[in-house]
Amino acid sequence: MLSRLTASFGNKYIRSNTSNRLFLNQKRAFGFTKSISKEAADSTKAVKFTTSTYNDAISRLKSQGKLAGKITGYTILSVSAAIGLIWQLTHLYIEYTMESTPKELGFKGRQLLHGAYVREQLAPDYDIASMYIREVIRIALEEQNLKESSDTIINLRLRLAEDENKSGNLLDAITEYTRAWKLLMDNGKGHDQQTITAAKKIGDLYMRIGDYEHAEEYLAWALHMSEKASQDDLLQSKIKLSLANLYAIQRNFKLSIPLLSQLLKSLPEEQHCLRAIVQNQLSEIMYGLNKKDEAMGWAQTALETCTKDIKNQDCLECGAVASNNMGRMLELSSEFEQALAYYNQAIKYAADVGNLTSHETYSLNSERVQDIIAIKETKH
Repeated sequence: MLSRLTASFGNKYIRSNTSNRLFLNQKRAFGFTKSISKEAADSTKAVKFTTSTYNDAISRLKSQGKLAGKITGYTILSVSAAIGLIWQLTHLYIEYTMESTPKELGFKGRQLLHGAYVREQLAPDYDIASMYIREVIRIALEEQNLKESSDTIINLRLRLAEDENKSGNLLDAITEYTRAWKLLMDNGKGHDQQTITAAKKIGDLYMRIGDYEHAEEYLAWALHMSEKASQDDLLQSKIKLSLANLYAIQRNFKLSIPLLSQLLKSLPEEQHCLRAIVQNQLSEIMYGLNKKDEAMGWAQTALETCTKDIKNQDCLECGAVASNNMGRMLELSSEFEQALAYYNQAIKYAADVGNLTSHETYSLNSERVQDIIAIKETKH
């Protein structure tokens, strides 16, 4: 009986143990299968297959576009920062080494003056420079509340007038010079060199537009005040030269010749350029009086005087005019070979001084004489 119970218990234990092992094996197998399925799913998810070359190309383009966009953005940012740094350094360089600006104009006004300096000296464009100066004046009057009669405003108006003059806006230049001159007079500075110089500039500008009455009025006043002040002989000489030029244009040679002769005697020898200008003016007057030999003599003297200071712009300009005058007189005398030589010399002077308008005029004169010479050679 006991043995039968023992055998029965053993059989049940063995069956139970076997069932447990089978369950564990099945569970392990199921887990392994699930793991394999998950890995396969992940692998399928990681690797994307496409049968469309268009979609693949678009995807690649988008990726490359994003990269290019990032590179472009960083480049633009770097270049902008570099330009900003260079521009700021340029402002500092102009302010502390080239031209200091009035502090009462404020940051914006001073920055604009730096821009005007660039357009006046480094990359000349006097129209743009004038726009800068006008805006500075507006800021000074409306935002900084400076008085119209202050030295800062007067100096700005004189600077604006000169820029307008150089850009060819003669009427605007006259307006600004006259406004500054009147302000200086109201401030009791009639004897100052700045006031006298402004009057001379106004007279010269009126002469250029053909208003000889107003030109003589301002030039005569400037000469009177310069003689009364007795401070700047060079300025006085320039005023006399302008007056003599005015009288010569009006063909009032009885006044122009004595004035020029007196001026030539009073000028120091080292004033080469001014002496050359006076000599050339005498040449033109003599030619107007039909005294051709004397005219050519004075023109030749003027050219010789110019060469003593050939690096000076006034000497270069005078040399160009005198050479052209010589060429013209020789051409009218049918001495074409010599005339051509002087015309070419005038072209060189004009190129050295950078006067494009005169350069073009002298080039046309040279071409005309070359054609005459070519025709004569063909006939022979």
